[in-house]
Amino acid sequence: PVPAPTPHLSCNLASSGGPALLSTLHAVLPVVLVAAKDIMRHSPPSSASTFVIVAIAIVGILIASISRRWDSNENVLMNISTLAHPLLVPSIATIFDKPVADQHSFITKYYTSFMEYNVATESRVRRFSGNEVADASFSPGATKVANFDVNRSTSSSNEDNATIPVTCACPHDASDNSARLLPLILFFHSGGLIAGSVKAELCLARYLASKIGAVVCSVEYRLAPINPFPAGLTDAVDASVTLISSAAGGGDTNLVSKAFGVDIDTSRVATFGQSAGGYLSAHVARILTEKGHDVALQVSLVPMVKPPHGGTRSQFVNWHAPFWNGLINSYAWSVYLPGDDGSLSNDYRVSLLVDPPNADILDRLPPVYLQINTKDVLRDEGEMYARHLQSQGKLLGLDEYNTNHVGKYSRETKQGGSWRGSLFPRSGDR
Repeated sequence: PVPAPTPHLSCNLASSGGPALLSTLHAVLPVVLVAAKDIMRHSPPSSASTFVIVAIAIVGILIASISRRWDSNENVLMNISTLAHPLLVPSIATIFDKPVADQHSFITKYYTSFMEYNVATESRVRRFSGNEVADASFSPGATKVANFDVNRSTSSSNEDNATIPVTCACPHDASDNSARLLPLILFFHSGGLIAGSVKAELCLARYLASKIGAVVCSVEYRLAPINPFPAGLTDAVDASVTLISSAAGGGDTNLVSKAFGVDIDTSRVATFGQSAGGYLSAHVARILTEKGHDVALQVSLVPMVKPPHGGTRSQFVNWHAPFWNGLINSYAWSVYLPGDDGSLSNDYRVSLLVDPPNADILDRLPPVYLQINTKDVLRDEGEMYARHLQSQGKLLGLDEYNTNHVGKYSRETKQGGSWRGSLFPRSGDR
């Protein structure tokens, strides 16, 4: 039976049992910080006012630390950003009217670089992602990694490079058993279709390869606003088709075999991603099925589902959530679909709630595992997608966690506890 989604919870800490003092601080501090910033913008700052603002921030962080009411599913930087985030939002709003190149530069500086910071060194990976994830990249038995480029089916006018970078990870001992065929996981990084990189989530891809026992290939797809729809989706599909076709072709054309000395079981191909990656995971699974490829499983964690036209309750309740909030979500869609008046919401290549026009493929679509997060602006559209899948008999599992959009994913989710069986149906498989 599919677990029913849990009831909506308030996004303040009191709803999860937090102390009243911290809940009050959580509600009041952002208002104080924004007001202070506005005052300082219109009058020369004094040493006293600066001291008061810094003191408020420090006290807030200390109280949160001492009370131990940090969300256990989030890392330290995410918890701090919960308190400091109102200072960043006005800065984000100022980029909307700037040239596209300046918008891209801002996003890269403040979002992609932040995401890559957490995985820049072994110590940071161990601190922010845990020892198991770090061991998959840094231990003596770390996964093997290979990089190569695949060709785009078409090249856009503003893109000189006609290839797509792909990074694949493989269990370190996989080639010891040459008779063993490994599943292939097509991995798509997060970042709201505007930020992120293979590098930022390579540790997770390597962890999946190690823990699941599969070859995991992560695609460096193009991003808006420099490359709006359908550039990123086209890259994701082109790279996926090439990887599957080369594995099926065998011989010198098999990119994975040449890199790792292992072969892929093309009957056990999965798509995987979180946030924007979860969105692409779904679309790639659909399009691969349309093209006649078999996809055994789709995993979409806290996925973007559709443009925000019309809104949802969670978009309103969680509008000011840290890091990925309502404002940034709306901006991301606006540059991914520039000039869209809402009509693209009816395009199956855009909205996951719209089925492909070829009804014959619906029965061949893979089962889907979903995760949604309660304090996420995307929470309600994720539930809508889950119910849509359930009506088609395609919902393999649904889990909901009481954290925000960028909270750490549960150990059960990362290890594939709810969906591994779809890739390993036979006894004796790892």
